[in-house]
Amino acid sequence: MLKQSEQQYAFHSDNRQQIDRARKEAEALFRPKPKLVATPMLANPSPANVSVRKPRILRASVPPLDREMAKVRNSSEPQTVVSASQFAHTERERLNRTRAAIFKQQHELQAKLKAIDNEMHAMDAYEAAKKGKTLSGRRHRGRA
Repeated sequence: MLKQSEQQYAFHSDNRQQIDRARKEAEALFRPKPKLVATPMLANPSPANVSVRKPRILRASVPPLDREMAKVRNSSEPQTVVSASQFAHTERERLNRTRAAIFKQQHELQAKLKAIDNEMHAMDAYEAAKKGKTLSGRRHRGRA
């Protein structure tokens, strides 16, 4: 029982140390940077001697829902404000076009399926006729 208690204490101690270390690292990210001592400028600064700190810019945006929205968001044209009714109208048109395309595909696939079914029925009829002829052919041979 004592060993189990010691193990739990050691686990909590290790866990606490990891949390403290992570907290310190996170706090270090937000600490103000120490100011650099100004060095005397050279008379002729070369690009190798001058270091310019570039700010890091992170984007936090939601990915677009579809390609059309991506084109609108990524275009360099000025953005126009669209009312909710206009947005709904354009979305309804887009959905209707998509729906019509799917119905067209469905009809094309149904036509292909019907052609395949017709070929299958023709093959079945051929096989049935072939079996009937061989049976009747054997009968004639047997009688002769």
